[in-house]
Amino acid sequence: MNKHKKNGLMRFYEWLIVASPWAFLLGLFHYQFQSFLPYQRIFRGLQFFDFITFTDIFVGFLFLIFIIGYFKKKIVFVERKIPLALLLCIGLLGFAAVLQLFFQGPSIEPILSTPTEYFRSLFVFPLIYLVLLMRTADDHLVKRLVRSYLAMVGFFCALALLQHFTGIFPGEQKDFMGRLVWPFIDFVTLKSSSANWVAFFITPAHIISFIILCNTIIHRKKLRGDRAALLEFCFTAAIFFLADITVYLTQSYGAYAAIFAAITLYLFRALRFKEFLAVFLVLCVMAGGIFLLQKDTWKFKVFSGESSYRFDTSVTSRADIYRMNVHMILTNPLLGVGLNQYQSYFKEYQKEVLGHDLNESHTPPHAHNFFTSFWTSLGFFGFLAVVILMIGIFWHTKFSPGYPAAFVFLAIMIHGLIDAYYWKQEIAYTFWIVVGLCYLYRLPGKVKKVE
Repeated sequence: MNKHKKNGLMRFYEWLIVASPWAFLLGLFHYQFQSFLPYQRIFRGLQFFDFITFTDIFVGFLFLIFIIGYFKKKIVFVERKIPLALLLCIGLLGFAAVLQLFFQGPSIEPILSTPTEYFRSLFVFPLIYLVLLMRTADDHLVKRLVRSYLAMVGFFCALALLQHFTGIFPGEQKDFMGRLVWPFIDFVTLKSSSANWVAFFITPAHIISFIILCNTIIHRKKLRGDRAALLEFCFTAAIFFLADITVYLTQSYGAYAAIFAAITLYLFRALRFKEFLAVFLVLCVMAGGIFLLQKDTWKFKVFSGESSYRFDTSVTSRADIYRMNVHMILTNPLLGVGLNQYQSYFKEYQKEVLGHDLNESHTPPHAHNFFTSFWTSLGFFGFLAVVILMIGIFWHTKFSPGYPAAFVFLAIMIHGLIDAYYWKQEIAYTFWIVVGLCYLYRLPGKVKKVE
């Protein structure tokens, strides 16, 4: 691949790869604020939520450039095979989609988008992007991509914090509990959506930036006199602190727990045991400080039941949601309830299954669990796909400190026990970027052995 790097098409293709995280961000803003866009009908299909986002167009264009470059022999594959676990995952997801499209029963109305459109934007395009990364990105391009991704999340956090403290952009400044939620809002009413989406979007960059900083410190890399290394360190530190503040203001307790667990395991693997114990004590003190800051917030009081609220707490409502999940899986074990059918199915059968309507502000759009959300949406084979993917990544990385994305993936799985980390387009792309980086991105430096 090296001999092809200097041709113009290859440079353009690589530039598109590096710019891709910003395309995902633009797709997010396009969707959340589409009522502000001129000619918005061009980007919509026949149904209300059928749309082609900027991200779809970008990835389609990226794939077209690759095809042209491949046949002109300007873009070639790197000497890297796609891991078997990832191939199995992609194959099973495709098989699950075929079963959904041809054998799933009639849709429950209203259906927000057709299964084909839903699968295309949330799976087909993201997986094309992932395969292109796996087969064409060399180590240098991966490092540039990571830097671009971190910069994008930092920019996102800066905008979200600016809105949280000033309210200068369209959309609500905070949700009803004072949590940072922008730009995840209802694009029709401009009212706040769940702050968990913000936490999903930035948690990977938060953990990766932390591990990069720790790797620099642990291996005592010299920054004085090396202007480039110092600037890189300062850049990464800025991203970490922006993401850290933003995650904290989302008050996503699932994200707190996932980040704490991932960072703890990383430090255990990267430090000598005595060093780890000292740092772990500091982490516990910091966690205690966060608890003291949170215990007087309305979110915590409602969460703990100390303050009453007209809707159920997240704990109570999740108990009902998980009962419904079990019902969906037991009654539809092979196919689930269908792509983008969870919310409609829940609303249709909640009284029959739960004995009452869910006491929430709205019917849940997903299963609030990473694994059961795949089972209910894509059936057993969708569930099996992500289980194989998880096992494959953990087996490949063995939680080596040199693989920062492995600890991100662990955080996703932990947070995914109580929430569904996937079902928005920018979150889906974030998920598959993390998967790719688990195989592609490795930090330099010899790791200290754990004693």
